[in-house]
Amino acid sequence: MHTHKINNRLISALLIISSLLLSHVALAQEAPANVKKARWYQINITFFQQQHDRKLDESFNFEGAHMTMADSLSLHKDGNYSLANSGFNAPLALHHENLNGLSFTEQDIDESWIEIQSKLDPVKQPILFNAQWVQPVYEEKYSLPLYFESSLNSQNQSQLKGLLHLHVSRYLHSKIELQYLPKDANSHSEIISLTQKRRMRSKEVHYLDHPLVGALIRILPYEHPLTTQEKQLEQQQLEKKKEAQESALNARI
Repeated sequence: MHTHKINNRLISALLIISSLLLSHVALAQEAPANVKKARWYQINITFFQQQHDRKLDESFNFEGAHMTMADSLSLHKDGNYSLANSGFNAPLALHHENLNGLSFTEQDIDESWIEIQSKLDPVKQPILFNAQWVQPVYEEKYSLPLYFESSLNSQNQSQLKGLLHLHVSRYLHSKIELQYLPKDANSHSEIISLTQKRRMRSKEVHYLDHPLVGALIRILPYEHPLTTQEKQLEQQQLEKKKEAQESALNARI
């Protein structure tokens, strides 16, 4: 009887393990299909401080930000990135696409964006955060937000931190959640929290305006790295074929 109970428990455990393995395999098989739907973009974003004019405060209506950091990605300089523990499908697809370590890796700011941000007044509109990177953008249920923070501090914490959400359906959509602590703040209670959602047009510069903090955002279409990889392989094959033909011709001569 005792042996029978142990066998039943063993069989139950094996069934559970098999079920989990099959579900993971199914998700892994689903990932490439999701990858094909992903669009890649180059993101440029610059946050800057505004000279506060209290007369404008009533003209702006923003929702408060309630940021959840657990399910987020972050930028890296070395091609390594962290993935959230949940949102399992998105990490699977991202692993498949990111074989070259390209996505969410911070890049040098290109000249066209330097020219755009040079129009900011360095005294009245000092830059708080400035970054450029490329990433795949999925439909909303597969997307994960990007966490960012300023290297500038106020009250022993980052002066600016937030989450950038991007997803695509028929159009490209963004949501920015921000927490901003002015440089001259006397306590953490002066943190300003805001959320803004927007439908985006790629190739255009979008402007987020608030009496204390502003942002410039540009999203450019970027070639899918798997497509780039395929083109490189095709080019290598053509070059090898050409070399073989030239070798055969030289041998005849």
